[in-house]
Amino acid sequence: MPFNTDISSNLETSRNTLRKIARNDGADFSKQSILNDMEKFVKSVNNMDETVLIPSRLMNIEQEGDDDPFSMFAMLNDLKNELLWSGDSEEQVERGRRISDLSDTESDASSAAGDSGIEGEDERESAARAAAACRRHLRGLRRSLRQLTAAAAHLTRSYQEEVGAPI
Repeated sequence: MPFNTDISSNLETSRNTLRKIARNDGADFSKQSILNDMEKFVKSVNNMDETVLIPSRLMNIEQEGDDDPFSMFAMLNDLKNELLWSGDSEEQVERGRRISDLSDTESDASSAAGDSGIEGEDERESAARAAAACRRHLRGLRRSLRQLTAAAAHLTRSYQEEVGAPI
């Protein structure tokens, strides 16, 4: 049973790291780390939650383009909760995730698992491709987290202006 112990230990370490991020405890990771971007996003959404005492007042804020501040508030909170606590892809589908997103994830996972479909490709080549794909996805995730963090900060400032609170 050492295999299950290793999985359990790794899962507990991951949970503790995410709990640290959720509680805004001191960081043990680099400023360039994706965990740093995750922490900033969670802090920004937590700050937004603490500031927006009456979410329905977001409906009074003028919209820029198709952005609906109330919907954005809910979306940012949902994303934060999904980032911190969700792990089952079936739950994500039930929560309204598109099936096409899930199939992309499954195909990426099968590629990472070595099912490349190319005969003669050795494990090293497959691992190198999986690592390159992972890096590409991490860059995209970091970019998305930064944009979402900026959106939460903007929504917080807009709410403060609406209610006349100091910024």
